[in-house]
Amino acid sequence: MPIPTLANRPKAGWAVLLYGPPPEIQLLAGELGDSGLEIVRIGDHFFLQAREVFDPLSWPEEVAWAAAAVLQQMNTAARLRYAMRLPIHSGAAILVNREGFWDQDDVDRAVEEVRGDGARPLQVSLGKIWTAARQRPHLARALDQFALGSAAWNLRQTFEEVVRELGPQWEAWIAARGRAAAEECAWFRATVFGSTPRRPGLSRRSGFPWPKDRTRAMPPLAAKTFVRSVLDELVLLRFKDGRS
Repeated sequence: MPIPTLANRPKAGWAVLLYGPPPEIQLLAGELGDSGLEIVRIGDHFFLQAREVFDPLSWPEEVAWAAAAVLQQMNTAARLRYAMRLPIHSGAAILVNREGFWDQDDVDRAVEEVRGDGARPLQVSLGKIWTAARQRPHLARALDQFALGSAAWNLRQTFEEVVRELGPQWEAWIAARGRAAAEECAWFRATVFGSTPRRPGLSRRSGFPWPKDRTRAMPPLAAKTFVRSVLDELVLLRFKDGRS
């Protein structure tokens, strides 16, 4: 649906797709002030530009991860200021050239990637999720971390709590989900395990080797989908364990 309000035109450099309710995006745009962050409009969509943060980066995946960290920090600030989080998410990065133009195919691809994000509800109800996590602190912390946002550090912490919850058999549990899931896990770990609280975005120092068929970092949306699917299956498993 076209966004009915105006926004600034993009400047040369990286821009990252934002998606969520337009009123909340407009609210965020009005709060940025002298932060160096700016929300711009490309076609019918809003994009985030942050030259100080994005310009030193080379890969679109790096930029997308940096944007995820920025947006998570903005949501933390919104919770302090308004006692609520803004339902705004970030997607892929595109590049605006010096003349102020961009590749429309990149925009279309970024929009298409987020169309299905979060569309499939988890297999279990909210009550079952609460029941499964009530007596399991690692699972509870994994859910809390996942709810905070999609910064690399957050997804790393979420996954580490999953590993603690599963214990020594966690690798076998991942492998049992199939070869594709195991390869996805390796890609995820190589991507996010270099992040730290001080550097919550993507780092190239993960300490884990890149899978042979991957030469670039896992995008944030794919990483979030992977972690969400792991949590989905783990919650269902623990709920069934509690009933047996």
